[in-house]
Amino acid sequence: MQRPVASILAILAVLFAGAANATDAAIVDAAKKEGGLTLYACDPPQTPLYVERFKQLYPDIRVTTYVAGCWQIFNRHGVERRAKRQAADVFFATEDVMTRLDGESLLDDYRTPELAYFDAAAAPQGKKYLIVKTLIYGMASNRDFTKGVALPKDWLDYVNPQKAWRDQISYYDPRTSSAAFALLAALHQNFGSDKAGAIYKGLIESRASLAPTTPAGMTKLVSGELPIMFYIMNNHFSGIAGKGAPVDFTLPASGTPKLNFGIGITEGAPHPNAARVFIDFMMRDAQQIIQQNNEYSLRKDVSPPKGMPPLSALKTLPLDIDKALASQSQLLAWWQDITGVK
Repeated sequence: MQRPVASILAILAVLFAGAANATDAAIVDAAKKEGGLTLYACDPPQTPLYVERFKQLYPDIRVTTYVAGCWQIFNRHGVERRAKRQAADVFFATEDVMTRLDGESLLDDYRTPELAYFDAAAAPQGKKYLIVKTLIYGMASNRDFTKGVALPKDWLDYVNPQKAWRDQISYYDPRTSSAAFALLAALHQNFGSDKAGAIYKGLIESRASLAPTTPAGMTKLVSGELPIMFYIMNNHFSGIAGKGAPVDFTLPASGTPKLNFGIGITEGAPHPNAARVFIDFMMRDAQQIIQQNNEYSLRKDVSPPKGMPPLSALKTLPLDIDKALASQSQLLAWWQDITGVK
């Protein structure tokens, strides 16, 4: 059962009492003089938790947030920069967006001292962002509405979908969802065009419903309207399972991609010192919040999410994010041609 937000924050207040002092005092003083911080983030469920805890530790730094879809916050930042009205100090987004920011020289390099406690993967080589947390993909089903049905246990099961799955599945649009695009790219890179195409054709054959948002798909999973999800992220699954929903999570037999969330300071940040303090916080205090909410931390002194195996024990499907972004337009056009989705 998930703990209430207030309980989580109270526990963390004890665990990290005095942790704010870990950031250099001169940087903290400079951040207080700046007086504010603007965070652009695309993690609606968890961002308020991080911001609330940050405010407790640094009450003199006023935090403003813009929380929306990952590419939505990217596009807004671009418009603001072109108008010479930049607001964002820190970006917190999925790795595809962080990679695009980095590739367009929109990030400043900052290597927090907290990296001493992390696996090397937390600081991708040649990049100006850091990995805050990692999520994994699994397949979900509502056991109350799928009794007696042989459920999918792997991505490749959709190549020859069961008739019983017809009109029972939800999936997401890779044109608007970073997670859906990352999965599309991983399947294409690991299985090749023919097999990956057959997987998505199987979804169409099964008359799968293209859910507009993750919450929409999860609502239909829980209600039983669409009791099979092509994929669900482990934190979303744990959230509904912790509330008593009769749902199951299956790790695909051929492997699961990892979805990384990164963080970085924007180039020309209006409040650069406050941005450094916030990144230190996210790589220190926020890591326990991440673990408490069933997400993976790369920090060596933080355990895996409850009930989940260590990342090192997982069979994963590697994803070359740079390659995926370089061919994003072509890959999405291929997906539309395969599925017939307009």
